[in-house]
Amino acid sequence: MENQSKISTRKVKRFAVVSLVLIVFSAILIAANRKQSDKPIAGTRVTLKHQDREENFLKTKDVEDLISQQGINVDNQTIASINVDEIERIVQSNPWIKEAQVFVDNKGTLNIEVAQRLPVARIFAQDGTSFYIDTAGFEMPLSQNYAYSVPVFTNYVKQANDSINEHNKRSMVYLSSIIKEDSFWNAQITQVDMEGLNNFNFYTTLGRQKVRFGDTSAAIEKLDNLMSFYKDVSNKIGWDRYNVLDVRFKGQVLATPSIGWVPPKDTAAEVTAPAPAEAQNLVAVNTKPAPAKPRENAVTVKKPEPVKKVAAKADLKKKEAPKKAAVKPVAKAKPAAPAKTTAAKKAEADKNKKDKKK
Repeated sequence: MENQSKISTRKVKRFAVVSLVLIVFSAILIAANRKQSDKPIAGTRVTLKHQDREENFLKTKDVEDLISQQGINVDNQTIASINVDEIERIVQSNPWIKEAQVFVDNKGTLNIEVAQRLPVARIFAQDGTSFYIDTAGFEMPLSQNYAYSVPVFTNYVKQANDSINEHNKRSMVYLSSIIKEDSFWNAQITQVDMEGLNNFNFYTTLGRQKVRFGDTSAAIEKLDNLMSFYKDVSNKIGWDRYNVLDVRFKGQVLATPSIGWVPPKDTAAEVTAPAPAEAQNLVAVNTKPAPAKPRENAVTVKKPEPVKKVAAKADLKKKEAPKKAAVKPVAKAKPAAPAKTTAAKKAEADKNKKDKKK
């Protein structure tokens, strides 16, 4: 019994000492935190992500102005009184800011880290409004200080159905990404015009042509066909010879000649797909590879057929010419008998004498 009471007393004393140490340590921490919380904010640091991008449209002062415009004076507040959640909400309310993180570090500095939205296309709507969209199709207002070099889409009509709007925006984002990733198309395509739902037309710099593109299905293949047309046709006969190019049909480019210009016959190729009624007077250039040339999307040019009648007459003249010049062969003379020797002549004379005597 005495041993059990001794053990119990020791446990109680040990527990009391540990508890007292924890209480003192907690009190010290609380006091230190209270002292730290009572300190004023040491300053504000704004960090803009993606500062190396050409679409860097925000400045640190723009973010600071967002906070001050809401009546929040960071310099006059302590660490305890600052509401980081409210500041984060205010910063994210800017449509050009994708996300924000706000926190106070151990030095008492208010840190604001901002991720910007990156515009990929500029939209001109039929109602006269204009705005940018990012990769998610989020609409952003125009910047008062900057104009960004992105593909331009015109004649946009906002539909009542949100799903149709989202589909149109996804199509514009997809086309814009293809155009912007290629340096040639980024310089060649100056404007993309919407014609109905998910139907696009291009306007180009070289040739000042209208390109009927259609929907975004097989978009890369259509651009490859158009590039083949430029290389094999436009480079040879001129970029201003056709004013409308249609790449909506698989494997070919339908070209409408410019007013007053008649395309040469050797640039017309056989149509591989039925053309619509509106394209009956177009010159169809086949972009399918020829059997002997496996290169894809090559523009094949039809060579003129040889004139068969002229060739036939020429052949007839060649056949008749030998007949007119033909001459009967001269009969060969019989070879003369060899001259007789003296002995032979004498033998023959003797024979004749004997015959006479008889």
